[in-house]
Amino acid sequence: DAYALNFAQIGMITLAFQFTASLLQPVVGHVTDKKAQPFSLAVGMGSTFVGLLLLSVASSYPAILIAAALVGLGSAVFHPESARIARLASGGRYGFAQSVFQLGGSFGTSMGPVLAALIVVPFGQGSIAWFSSIAFLAIVILWRIGVWYKPQITARKTAAVHAHPDAPS
Repeated sequence: DAYALNFAQIGMITLAFQFTASLLQPVVGHVTDKKAQPFSLAVGMGSTFVGLLLLSVASSYPAILIAAALVGLGSAVFHPESARIARLASGGRYGFAQSVFQLGGSFGTSMGPVLAALIVVPFGQGSIAWFSSIAFLAIVILWRIGVWYKPQITARKTAAVHAHPDAPS
């Protein structure tokens, strides 16, 4: 209501988030496949943190678009390396670990609209900043995970990947 956005503008906000979160993720995955980035989880969450803070104080439509893109960028940077860490921490139960990993993401995504309805609608745009405190705590935890993860990837030699002869180029 405060911004009197039409459906096209709301769609553009969604596009800004989805474009950076979804379409940039394979690019980030390609880069991290070449050289693992143990602290990219914290960096990705840092982008989400900044995006949430900006979203909590945004006073213009372009600022909202930038904030949404920063949150999406955080997701794109976070997910490729975090999937690798979930596999590493799985204890050999790769399918179960990936399923739990995706369950957490799906649950978090589904809670967004609920939290917006319960917190942001009654308490206003500034209440989004409270969510950034959770992101900041996550940055601290993810930095510690990066510290644990770095020797794991340094100790392992990357085996050469040989494509199957019938695999697409």
